[in-house]
Amino acid sequence: MTDKQDQGQIGEDMATAFLQNRGFKVLERNFRAGQSEIDIIGMDKECLVFVEVRLRKNADFGLPEQTMSKAKMSALKRGAEAYMRKRDWLGDVRFDFIAIIQKPDLNIEHFMDVSY
Repeated sequence: MTDKQDQGQIGEDMATAFLQNRGFKVLERNFRAGQSEIDIIGMDKECLVFVEVRLRKNADFGLPEQTMSKAKMSALKRGAEAYMRKRDWLGDVRFDFIAIIQKPDLNIEHFMDVSY
């Protein structure tokens, strides 16, 4: 595993714990469909939620949420559509974003119901 992959795994672990502490039920991690990958898929009450996680060691070169592009959101939506077809999901859906900055102090921000 590369350092970038290690950091991604650390960020996803932190985001998973953060969400679970708030009652979020994780269904799947690192779901792949074609070129799309969804970091975390879970349930928030009756809503199916697709979560993108971005971790930065610090904010010297920008905030994690600034790295989300329209192309990445499109890929996330394609992956979500594949997941919903696979599970025959017809209920409510939401896209969330977890931004993590490790230093100087750990900061985790949860952006709910995002779109680009």
